Amino acid sequence: MHKLSALFLIILLTSCSSIYDSPDKTEQTKELMGTIVTITVYHENKEEAHQAIGEAFNEIERIENILSSYKNTSEVYILNRDKKVEASNELIYTIGKSLRYGDLSRGAFDITVQPILDLYQHSFQDLKRPPTDSEIIQALRQVGYERIYIRNNNIQLEKDTKITLGGIAKGYIIDKAIITLEKNNIQHALVNAGGDMRAIGSKPDGNWNIALQNPRKEHEHIAIIPLNNTAVATSGDYERYFDDSKEFHHIIDPRTGYSATELISVTIVTHKAMDADALATSVFVLGKEEGLELIESLDGVEGLLITKEKDLVRSTGFIN
Repeated sequence: MHKLSALFLIILLTSCSSIYDSPDKTEQTKELMGTIVTITVYHENKEEAHQAIGEAFNEIERIENILSSYKNTSEVYILNRDKKVEASNELIYTIGKSLRYGDLSRGAFDITVQPILDLYQHSFQDLKRPPTDSEIIQALRQVGYERIYIRNNNIQLEKDTKITLGGIAKGYIIDKAIITLEKNNIQHALVNAGGDMRAIGSKPDGNWNIALQNPRKEHEHIAIIPLNNTAVATSGDYERYFDDSKEFHHIIDPRTGYSATELISVTIVTHKAMDADALATSVFVLGKEEGLELIESLDGVEGLLITKEKDLVRSTGFIN
């Protein structure tokens, strides 16, 4: 989760306007996780819908207070500061899944990349220059998810290691909000957190149709993605830059210490938002060939990649 991230995933919700005027639709928006979160529910009882949405937002806030890197009472903040924490089930599960994606991506996904991000921020904000090669090499010595130790409910880091859950936590929180809605007997809903989304069922008139915007042309859509009990997440080089020339962005290849540059956008569609979130980052770092190979190796996962030459690369089952 990024402290000041905007709606950077540039995915637009499209639908039939007549249905959106229906009294069965209930919607609420809040600013959480450094972005805009909207929960849309179709339900026959407005009071029950409002109650379900309220409980889902409470769950989002609860888990954000555990997984945020910026709240000084969060478990992640304490872990980064003290190098150990007695962890909740939520943190243990999220880190465990992060380690799995580290293995699955052969190190392209690595939550210990925070020292590199800290170096970039210090270099550009304080020193007004890019980091040097030697500084990056030095910071890389602090990176490696094998430096995380989980024993029962205790998590420890090596002394110079820090983690960020920015590539996976938002997806997990969306999934937990979905579970809360389902526990309240909601059968048709969409949770949209800054463009990362997961749907319960469909809308009354069909799928939730998501328009994916061209990352280089604000008013041009390049794909329509139908969601029905599925999730979508996008990672792109346009999300957050450290420099005005846009050469250095926040999606770092943890194996090299430099921004990944082969792709400009990756969109993943799968069953859970947590998996879509982590895979979007993993594939972005891996690049076109290795990233597509990873997608094709996984059941129930599809993707759309945009190369720096602006070529569109779709997995075999990607629906457009």
